[in-house]
Amino acid sequence: MKRSERLSRESKNARTNTQNAPHYNTYYQPVGAPPKKQKGKGLFFKIVIGLIIIVAIFFGVMYAMSSKANVDDLKTIKDKSTYVPVSDMPNYTKGAFISMEDERFYDHGAFDVKGIFRALFSTLSDHNVQGGSTISQQVVKNYYYDNEQSFTRKVKEIMVASRMEHEYSKNEILSFYINNIYYGDNQYTIEGAANHYFGTTTVKDSQNMPTITVLQSAILASKINAPSVYDVNDMSQNYVNRVKINLEKMKQQGYINEEQYKTALAQLGV
Repeated sequence: MKRSERLSRESKNARTNTQNAPHYNTYYQPVGAPPKKQKGKGLFFKIVIGLIIIVAIFFGVMYAMSSKANVDDLKTIKDKSTYVPVSDMPNYTKGAFISMEDERFYDHGAFDVKGIFRALFSTLSDHNVQGGSTISQQVVKNYYYDNEQSFTRKVKEIMVASRMEHEYSKNEILSFYINNIYYGDNQYTIEGAANHYFGTTTVKDSQNMPTITVLQSAILASKINAPSVYDVNDMSQNYVNRVKINLEKMKQQGYINEEQYKTALAQLGV
């Protein structure tokens, strides 16, 4: 056999053997070489962990600062000469404040998630800034943080309100609220305001003075939003409309009946 023919046959056999040989998927990696790291994923987890640490530190500081507020000090509100607990008032009087400020007062704790979202929705839809604070939060704000306006105040306010909710009943908290807010003309309790503006008392079935009426209760509850602007003796149309809304809410929530509602509107002159 010629040399050229022999080489040609060997080359053909080699190609055939190669085609028939099994193939395996193998990956080559040098010995000792570390696996490649996914830099994006590692950076994401570092950022998340960092944020968690920052938030934890922030709330830790807020908790420490809010702990300086002693909720036992709220009892001093009871020492006011014109302090009257809501248990001694007509149901419609406390209802006027609950309807206007925090209609779910008896159903939630220190803060109301539904109320926050409702206030946010009203702000966005009506372009009118609405507050989402509960009565409990307002008690804390008025007593401890009246002149402080910030996000950190809001956080401290909720923390202190949570402690207050564990120590006092809802009626005690409501009593603190309506006996420690400004009604105008240097009046800071509802009894003082009722005496001053109407010559009435918030004590139900009193033998010494006439008891505050449904309309008078609604007028005072509506006044605290802008006590220096709303004038009881010369009510603006905006003030009248606010009182009407309050009366409607009082009826809807069962604090007054249809007859009381119509009587109050007639007295209001609408």
